[in-house]
Amino acid sequence: MEYFWTHQENIPEGLGFGQFSPAHFIWLGIVVLFTVLISLKYKKSDFDGRVAIRRIIAAVLLVTEVIKMYLIARDGVDIMEYLPLEVCSFAEYSIICDSIWPNNKFFPDLLLTLFLPAAVMALIFPTTAVLPAINYFTINQFLFHGLIIAYVIARFVSGEIRVQYPTLWTSILKICVLVAAVFTIDKLFNKNFMFLTNTEGNPMLEAIWGITGGGIPYLFGLVVFAVIVVHIFFLVFKALGKCVKE
Repeated sequence: MEYFWTHQENIPEGLGFGQFSPAHFIWLGIVVLFTVLISLKYKKSDFDGRVAIRRIIAAVLLVTEVIKMYLIARDGVDIMEYLPLEVCSFAEYSIICDSIWPNNKFFPDLLLTLFLPAAVMALIFPTTAVLPAINYFTINQFLFHGLIIAYVIARFVSGEIRVQYPTLWTSILKICVLVAAVFTIDKLFNKNFMFLTNTEGNPMLEAIWGITGGGIPYLFGLVVFAVIVVHIFFLVFKALGKCVKE
């Protein structure tokens, strides 16, 4: 518990729980468990109950992000390197908006086809693997991304989110606009939000970098990879949608 509140930049090497370690699988199991529980509770709830669950999840996402930013600043780490401009940060903003305006047509397709896959990937390849398993930033990563997954799955199994193939390409267009905006910020301020200019050692991104050779081809490789993943998730949830109806 000595390093519970400590940011990874101030933690000695060799204390991480490690990717695909027993601790990693335990955290993934916890995420699966509360996703199932939240989804079942949400599906059984009435209108007011569902509104409350959506807004509680949105509030928890916001509060955990504020606490994380406070701890980063308290530890003397350059907060400009950790501004909430990652894919799942935009997932948080979308969930907050979606929880307030649940009948909107802008966010549901993004939640299912972009932000859900991104949250899943963030848990399979956690950036906190270099941290102890019991550390606030580790807990935050699995709680934050787990709640994104639970929110989307709960709305999906309740029949509130359905995506059709034409809207899939609308989502891809939104992805490209988002990537272009963040890439511009990265280049202007020499940052690496959304891992658009550097892999930061992420194994999945390292593979894309190795194929493309880095630079602009790497950026296009990320977009192509996103398009492939979006299609895979579309097919999976299209099939699951039929099961849910039945």
